[in-house]
Amino acid sequence: MKYFLRLISLLFLCGVLFNSVQAQNQQKIDSLLNVLKTAKEDTNKVNHLNAIGWELMNINPDTSILLSTQALQLAEKNQWKKGIANSYNQLGWFNFLKGEFSFALEHYNKAIALWDQLNDKRGKATTLGRIGSVYQMQADFSKAVSYYLTALKIAEEIGDKNKIAGILGNIGVVYDVQGDYAKSLDYYFKALKMKEELGLNNLIASTLCNIGVIYMKQADYPKALDYYFRALKMDEEFGAKNYITMILGNIGIVYGEQADYPKALDYAFRTLKIAQEQEDKYCIATTLGNIGSLYIKQNKLSEADKYLDSALKLATEIKALDLIKDDNNYFSELYSKKGDWKKAYEYHIQYIAARDSINNEEKVKKQTQLEMNYEFDKKEVATKAENEKQLAVADVEIKKQKLIKNYFIGGLALLLILSFFVYNNFRIANKLKLQNIRNRIASDLHDDVGSTLNSISVYSEVAKQKSPAVVDELEQIGDASRKIIEVMSDIVWTINPKNDTFENIISRMGTLAYNLLKAKNIEHTFQADENLNELKLSLESRRNFYLIFKEALNNLVKYSQATRASITLTNENGLIKLAIRDNGVGFDVAQTSKGNGLLNMKNRAEEMKAQLKIESEKGSGTNLELIFKA
Repeated sequence: MKYFLRLISLLFLCGVLFNSVQAQNQQKIDSLLNVLKTAKEDTNKVNHLNAIGWELMNINPDTSILLSTQALQLAEKNQWKKGIANSYNQLGWFNFLKGEFSFALEHYNKAIALWDQLNDKRGKATTLGRIGSVYQMQADFSKAVSYYLTALKIAEEIGDKNKIAGILGNIGVVYDVQGDYAKSLDYYFKALKMKEELGLNNLIASTLCNIGVIYMKQADYPKALDYYFRALKMDEEFGAKNYITMILGNIGIVYGEQADYPKALDYAFRTLKIAQEQEDKYCIATTLGNIGSLYIKQNKLSEADKYLDSALKLATEIKALDLIKDDNNYFSELYSKKGDWKKAYEYHIQYIAARDSINNEEKVKKQTQLEMNYEFDKKEVATKAENEKQLAVADVEIKKQKLIKNYFIGGLALLLILSFFVYNNFRIANKLKLQNIRNRIASDLHDDVGSTLNSISVYSEVAKQKSPAVVDELEQIGDASRKIIEVMSDIVWTINPKNDTFENIISRMGTLAYNLLKAKNIEHTFQADENLNELKLSLESRRNFYLIFKEALNNLVKYSQATRASITLTNENGLIKLAIRDNGVGFDVAQTSKGNGLLNMKNRAEEMKAQLKIESEKGSGTNLELIFKA
């Protein structure tokens, strides 16, 4: 269901720009232009130039840059610092809209220096928040959060609640992108509360939708639907069709994830209708592909073929490479189900080609951005060095005696500070290096190894058509590759550092239990203490813990013949306890204790210094407990 997940962010961006353009008052622009014709070369003209630039930014940002550059030159001529700062601030925003992030940062830093001179906290908070947005777009999330928090602190000092609400929402988005859903929800709820207090009804719906997205990613579908329907009701009242399209699509996701395909299709077709009314080709192509994928899941392959064909044609027409990639992948799945392995293979090759093309484009963009940042940083360092040199020359005579008197104390303090920073930077660098290595390994396994194994599976099916004499061997190859894909999925999940939190561990355990037990019609309950969510496990402990759980669950499904099972996770006095109970036929623990499965579970428990208890008798079900320190 990747289509709608992509649609979430895209429609927010398009919706903001669309509403901004629609809200422009042409009379206001004409009025400003008329005033400009007779305006004197003073501060009022600076404001008029910047105001016209702001009104035109979503139509032609290049014109906006030209107007604010004129405003900057006039403000400098009049030595009006506030006008200079405002002009730099606008130039930063206009370059941000164009994706010229290094230029945006250059203008914003000049604005910050002037806000400090003017002691203008409101202006500084605005600029700091926009710098955070630049780093967020560059995926430098630590810097983005740092600037947002600094801006938030200033906004709270001056009591600017509108600015506070906006910054809180931005921080929530950063943590969402990083996969830290607990922190993301915390900031989203703070933003929601602030917007409700201020009566910002036109902005409340977007926050409700963001909260719904988080719950959807956590597979908490009832809560996700609750927030989506609340957001939908508000957007329908305001007639915000762009947002309505997005929310309808997300509601369709939830029903699709719950295998309620009639409802999922109903919301998908409602999304398609609005997208067609708006002539939004990207959204139309996205929704057509999603409808096709829903029909595949229902084995309605002729309907799926029709919608996927329309989706791929439109995606190709608008050159949406991300949609082309996904549509080819869905076609490969479609023809695999039809047993047409030749076509499945052909579409799989096209999927790989589109995916690799996207990866290459991203690498080029990243390299270009790195080069631009390098030039900007180099220039900034040179400017800073020159300023420091001039200040040192100006102050040397005044502070000479004081510096001599305090030389020893200052030198010692500097040494201690430098030692601290060297140690701290070394520690942080090592931590980031390890995290980056884990991210890279997880990504490579998922993209490269996963694709290769999937290719082996497809190739084996194609080969079976061509070589009937070796069908059994090829069947074994296909089965083996699919088993390895499943194992690799666990490895990728284990390595990825964002899954170190217990919240993500619980989510994956719940999904696994639901899929395995539902397939065998085993009724089950899954309960976990909320105080587990913030805990973290090391990579090795998390791996051993999850694999013990998975082995126990597989044994239950394969051998127990149970009709009911319960799974509980508790945290009491620093001890985490996993309990799995079933009403199955049971087994003699003494006779089966030498089996590989139970032996592996015991070895893993020893590695993580945990206590493993298995109690069972024939005809009395099985109880398993795993206890270890958090």
